[in-house]
Amino acid sequence: MWDGGCRVPCVMSWPGKIPAGSVCDELAATIDIFPTIAKLTGAQLPAHKIDGLDISSLMFDDGAKTPHESYLMYYGEGLHAIRSGDWKLHFPHGYISIVTPGKDGLPGKQVNRQTGVELYNLKDDISESIDVSKDHPEIVERLTKLADAARQDLGDSFQKINGSGRRKVGSIQ
Repeated sequence: MWDGGCRVPCVMSWPGKIPAGSVCDELAATIDIFPTIAKLTGAQLPAHKIDGLDISSLMFDDGAKTPHESYLMYYGEGLHAIRSGDWKLHFPHGYISIVTPGKDGLPGKQVNRQTGVELYNLKDDISESIDVSKDHPEIVERLTKLADAARQDLGDSFQKINGSGRRKVGSIQ
């Protein structure tokens, strides 16, 4: 399974239900665990909106596809990137990059960096080192439209958009 924008293997074990050694390369994330467990146990989801989706089909059905059309990557209240299929589009934002790792409990050297609008094909470039936005303007446009719709709902502090469905990070109303 995928977790967010990085390829992080997720090992699931359920003897008699999930065959040992099964691999799924579809997009899934920790936000999907709650609705998936609710589905598997027959529990009702809360009335308020949640962001995760049921991914039980990825666990049991060979060839199942992710239920996510896209996956939003917010950090705090700013939309940093959007992922859809093999594609990940970054929006302008600053970030901290580690130059040298820490040692003996002390932090290593870090630098502040900035990214612009950059597109990566994660199937071919998991390290996100080759910006292919100029080669695929139609994908940049499609992902930007999805992101713009999400901003209208969830907001984006980078673009100073409040969003009609915005809710405080980490809380329930």
